[in-house]
Amino acid sequence: MRTRFLLSLLFCLLVAPITALYAAPGPQPELPLPVGDALIAPPPVTLSFAVDDDQLSPHLPSQYLAGRVAVQLILPESTSALDPSTEDWSDAQIEQIVSDAQSALDWWRERLPAARLEFDLSVQVVPTRYEPIRYGLAQEGRWISDVLGELGYISANYFEQAYMALFDLREQRGTDWATIFFIVNSANDDGYFADGRFAYAYLNGPFSVITSDGGPYQTQWLRSVIAHEFAHLFGALDQYSIAVVSCDQRSGYLFTPTTNSMFNNCGTNEPSIMRELINSFITGAVDTSARHQLGYRDSDDDGVIDVLDTTPALSLTVNLQAVSQRPVVELTARDLPYPSPVQPDASVNLITAIEYRVGDGEWQLVLPTDGSFNSRRETAQIELPLYDGTHVVEFRAFNAVGNASTPITQTFTVSGLGPMPDYHIPAPAQLDDTTLMIQLQAPADTQAIELSIGRDFHNALRLPYQPTLILPLSSELSLMTVTTTTTTPTMYVRFLDSAGRLSLTYTLPIEIPSPSYHLVMVPLVLR
Repeated sequence: MRTRFLLSLLFCLLVAPITALYAAPGPQPELPLPVGDALIAPPPVTLSFAVDDDQLSPHLPSQYLAGRVAVQLILPESTSALDPSTEDWSDAQIEQIVSDAQSALDWWRERLPAARLEFDLSVQVVPTRYEPIRYGLAQEGRWISDVLGELGYISANYFEQAYMALFDLREQRGTDWATIFFIVNSANDDGYFADGRFAYAYLNGPFSVITSDGGPYQTQWLRSVIAHEFAHLFGALDQYSIAVVSCDQRSGYLFTPTTNSMFNNCGTNEPSIMRELINSFITGAVDTSARHQLGYRDSDDDGVIDVLDTTPALSLTVNLQAVSQRPVVELTARDLPYPSPVQPDASVNLITAIEYRVGDGEWQLVLPTDGSFNSRRETAQIELPLYDGTHVVEFRAFNAVGNASTPITQTFTVSGLGPMPDYHIPAPAQLDDTTLMIQLQAPADTQAIELSIGRDFHNALRLPYQPTLILPLSSELSLMTVTTTTTTPTMYVRFLDSAGRLSLTYTLPIEIPSPSYHLVMVPLVLR
């Protein structure tokens, strides 16, 4: 039986992102602004707003603009069952809508680099008995309810249907947030709904409604309209005078004031997508006030915006320990959200590590129960690799921005197992053109060792213990080592004693032969 071991060590070169440029085709027209386009939807009645310790997901679909966002474009298509069908989507129209939406999302990602934004954009043409362009805001529930019903969401309240759709979308796409744009075909109309509106959105969701022509903006500047309405979906208010938003009017997860409003001369005059659409989109202008309402504020100037500057909490339970047995510890780590004054507290940071160390030794990784760190709450169980004696063990957890929990220190007394074997790694592993040589020191009755390229020991290689191991290299499997003179690649080693008990993890540096500033491709296979 053949055993294979793939060693992959990668030095990543950071390349500065290329920012998209939006060139202005000469002076831009003064177009009518969307008035009264920031609306307030009723909260979902099916959810409790009490935040308990085990809450894993944000309550609302779009509370602040950071993390991973699912954006669904829903394009209603009339079947003429109730209204005459005057609009029909063409492939070219759909392609243009998707392109404009993607441009708007890319624009926001470039504006908010510390928000760690990732967008999942999808589009769906959905039949409806109505022709939506014939209606205004007061009648939106007719066709929106009909469209969402076609997607399988049934309720007497169309907002509830939208919330249900968004919670499903967020789960299906594996994102932190989700939102919907209903893009209504207006190609054969004047670009306006029956009440004169052409674009609006509900603050913090659940959806936005825009005509395909964007009213006076036409398809040429639809992306700027989408970018403006998208900001409403995450809490930003309008700032132009006719919106009548006062300087002290607050909004968003952080509940911050609209200090850049033109309505009553707030004292600032920053260009912003929230007060003018086309030129601001071209120049990439978002004012400080709007950024804060989106959650983009760094109060302590540490480079991490407030809504992501969260801290994990760690709890520990020690199982009853019998004589001649190692202690078993159960750990639970959860991320504590940055608190909101007005919304349910919500974090999008994942737990990325749970660790412990014995005394002043190396930190050891504890794998979560489900095998991977992919949640804001992780549980883990570890049999501590201790031998006879009294040991002080420290535990901690980390989240996605590198913040650590308050450490927990626990003292354990072990008896009946004997003293800890004398394990030692006397020198770095040596890599040459054909072999990888590893030198180890352990008692002669040591059963085996485990080798891994990761601290999690995923796909680790188990070999009988020998003081010197020479691992042959082969072209059958690929080991890609990219290194420089300043990097030291590492592997990880665990020993199994005479009774098959695992040791702590030891770090094994790999010495690369010089010159080491070129790409080295070394396939490694063990038989």
